[in-house]
Amino acid sequence: WRAVGHLAEPVRREKAERREGNKPLVMVIACREEERSNLAVQLALESDSFIHLKGLTEENILEYMSNYLNVPEQMIPQQLRVFVAKVTSGNPRHIRETLDQLMENCIQVHLGANNQPKHIECKDIDKINISSWQHTAMIGGTVCQLEALDPLEAAVLKMSTCFHGSFTLPDLAASTCSRWADATYFDFLRLFKAIRTLVEAKIIEEVEGPEEHHRHTSGMSPELSVGKTQGFGNTRYFATRNLLIRAVGGSMVLEAQRRSVKRQALIDRALWRELPARMEDLAKKRNAQHIPWYYEQAFRRMS
Repeated sequence: WRAVGHLAEPVRREKAERREGNKPLVMVIACREEERSNLAVQLALESDSFIHLKGLTEENILEYMSNYLNVPEQMIPQQLRVFVAKVTSGNPRHIRETLDQLMENCIQVHLGANNQPKHIECKDIDKINISSWQHTAMIGGTVCQLEALDPLEAAVLKMSTCFHGSFTLPDLAASTCSRWADATYFDFLRLFKAIRTLVEAKIIEEVEGPEEHHRHTSGMSPELSVGKTQGFGNTRYFATRNLLIRAVGGSMVLEAQRRSVKRQALIDRALWRELPARMEDLAKKRNAQHIPWYYEQAFRRMS
C-alpha cells in the first residue's frame, strides 16, 4: 500500500493544479481488503472508479456449473450445489478448481446413446478432505491468508476449528489462559482482541447463542440476571462457518490437540454451570447468623 500511495502522488498533484498530463497514469489495484486511508483508494472513490466485487449468487453459481460441466441445470444434484456454494463462496476460479477436483474421484457425468449427458452421479462428497488440494490456488491462497495472521490470532483460529458449533471466549481461554494467574484479565483482553480481529477479517463470525444459554439466563437469581436483562455482560458466541477456512485451519491441528481443547472447554463449561449456584448457597450459609452451642446452653440456663 505504501508503494501504491507513492505511485498515486503524481495524480494527486495534477488534480491539485487542475491540469491534465500528456501521459495519464492508469492503475488497476486488486486487493482482498482496501485501505481507505490510502491515497490511491481515496482518488478512486472520488473519481467513482472504486468497484467492490462480490461472490456469485446461488443462481449464478448453478448457471456457471451448468456451463462448465456442459449439462442442464436441472441435472445438477442439490448436494453438489450446496457443497460448491459453501466451499467457493461464489468465487468463479474456486468453482472451476472445485469441480475439477470433484470430477477426478467424486462426480461422474454419464452420457447417453447420442453422446448427451444423461445424469450426474455424486458419491462421498461429505468425506472429501479439502485441505489435500494443495496444488490449487484456492487452498494456497487460504494457507497464505492464515499464515499471515499473528501468532495469537492463528492459535484462536486453529482452536475454533475444534468446535462443531458455536464457542465462547471462556472456551478458548480454558486452553490458553490460567484462571488463577496474576494476568488473567489481561490475557482475556488479548484473546478477545484477537477474536474481534478475526471477526473483522470475516474469518470467523459472531452468532446467536444456543437455547440452553437463554434458559440458563432466565433461571438465574434477580441479583445475577439484572445485568443480563439490561444488555450488559451478555456472553458472545462465535463460529467458524467458512468451510474452506475450517478445512485448512483444521488440518493444522493434531487430533490430540483437538481433543485437549474440547476437554478443557467441557470442563470449564461444567464448572461455570455448577459453581454459581454453589457459591450462592455458600454465601447464604456464611451470612446466616450462627450461635455456638455453649452460648445456647448458657442462654437456656438463664431463661
